[in-house]
Amino acid sequence: MKDGYMLHARAWLAMVSIPTFLFFAPHSGATTHIITFGGSVGTAYSPSSLAVAVEDTIEWQGNFTFHPLSSTTIPAGAPTWHNGAGTVFDYVVKLPGTYNYECDNHSGLGMVGSFTAATTGVNDRQTIGNPFSFRLEQNFPNPFNPTTEIRYEIAGIKGQGSEIGTAKLVVYNSLGQEVATLVNEMKQPGMYTVRWDASGVASGVYFYQFTAGNFIQTKRLLLMK
Repeated sequence: MKDGYMLHARAWLAMVSIPTFLFFAPHSGATTHIITFGGSVGTAYSPSSLAVAVEDTIEWQGNFTFHPLSSTTIPAGAPTWHNGAGTVFDYVVKLPGTYNYECDNHSGLGMVGSFTAATTGVNDRQTIGNPFSFRLEQNFPNPFNPTTEIRYEIAGIKGQGSEIGTAKLVVYNSLGQEVATLVNEMKQPGMYTVRWDASGVASGVYFYQFTAGNFIQTKRLLLMK
């Protein structure tokens, strides 16, 4: 318990850093999944169901004039879609969950499909450019339910982090108990964004602490379900 309170006391030490403009790079691990319909496939989608990841692209290929495509039930907050023209339509998955869709003209014949975006828990990506300081930003959104993103920076100046060891980002509850380890690995100097999925965590106040070399900073986040 004592260690937990000491951890929180360190959270409020003022750390001065140089503001940095962030330029986001595309998600390098994203995959495009192709779904075909019509023609030899007939009134069906092939494949009719599949597992994907957040940031993946779903691409339908077929004649949308004869088989207009519409989303039906999808995760709350995800953009709906409808397409009734052309032969190719893309949709980028932004939220985890199950997405259902159908052909407006032939859903009664069973022309329906679905895909499920995996809830991976943690998704860490690097942004373009090297910062000149260590920095931990406030998570966004905050409060959140159930996912939020945290940005942190690792300095690129010799003597300030270019030769540091392991970078670590850990979430603690109000008692100082570790809830999740979001980052625990060697990192090159740069700007990073990590996504935390707290689907299996109870509502409440939590603290996330970033450690890199001699730098340590902690911030507060609020999970509201």
